[in-house]
Amino acid sequence: MVNNKRTRGLGNTAAAFAAAGFLGIAGMVAPTAIHAALSSTKAEIVTLNENRHHYCEASTEVKIISYNIAHCRGSYDFYGKHSGLSDLEMDLTIESPAQVYKCLDDVAEMLEKEKADIVLLQEVDKDATWSFEIDFMPYLAEKAGFNYYAYGAKYDFLWGGYPYGGTKGWDELHFNIGNAILSRYPIISAENKAFDRRKFIDWIAGEEKYLDAVISINGKETRIISTHFSSGEIETKRIIEEASKSEMPFIFGGTLHLVIPAGDEVPPELMWRSADAINLLDDSGLFSIYMLGVKPNDTSYFTSDTENLYWTADYIIPTRNIEIKDYYVVDIELSDHKPVAATLIISL
Repeated sequence: MVNNKRTRGLGNTAAAFAAAGFLGIAGMVAPTAIHAALSSTKAEIVTLNENRHHYCEASTEVKIISYNIAHCRGSYDFYGKHSGLSDLEMDLTIESPAQVYKCLDDVAEMLEKEKADIVLLQEVDKDATWSFEIDFMPYLAEKAGFNYYAYGAKYDFLWGGYPYGGTKGWDELHFNIGNAILSRYPIISAENKAFDRRKFIDWIAGEEKYLDAVISINGKETRIISTHFSSGEIETKRIIEEASKSEMPFIFGGTLHLVIPAGDEVPPELMWRSADAINLLDDSGLFSIYMLGVKPNDTSYFTSDTENLYWTADYIIPTRNIEIKDYYVVDIELSDHKPVAATLIISL
């Protein structure tokens, strides 16, 4: 792989240099990890075409899709991949730029077919070694015909001294990856916010973040959040806090890992992600959670496309002042997740 942009984040702050020396990563020799935006709340907002046609122009109905595209590595059995590999092994076996563009083309085709108005994306690459330093969002937005997009980095750092490429020797791995939002409606503002600084390594290498955007849907300003939870409880409490303070309609979604309790169908090791977080959301009285009305064993709502297909990992959850007209999982295998789609009615 081409490795010509690795040093651009090295001079950002002396604190990053000092902290990098404390990091240790198993299986690596003399590793360093340098976070290029230690406390950044910056989000990139791009307008491509203000005059492009809206599918639902002057309508109260908005179709939202949330999709974890998994860095365009494909599903565990898609694009010639096989189950049994770790996530890192999967990412490092992205074979060519052509594979990445094929994935983005397929995602764009799906979004056009589904006639999505707003798309919440997770595990999106802006500049990453494993995906050949391809910036996903400009290509995907243009290919799928979206007017606007926003991007917020979840991680932006270097790993040095990784035995990348086998006999090719030692290399540096750069990761600028995060959450994104595509929109056919104007994105008024966007912030890239951290849930909580829990550990020292999170402060250095990046942490769980949420991309918090305000989108004008036919003149109605609406809060839209795209995110990827880790533990669930910390993130859920922050979302509840944000929703309780919001004076506008509020929708969040992404890979939330909120397991609806399903008895023996959920392995014990996953139950820690389960009832606490989903119950906090429900008990707040703020949200309409479609999945609480679905039988836990209904596999048509499962979004995890791995060999361990146990749960619905991905959700779209609006506040109660927004009606859910339709909600389903798109049956397509372009990632180790499947997209979830919701048609919502936002009163103008």
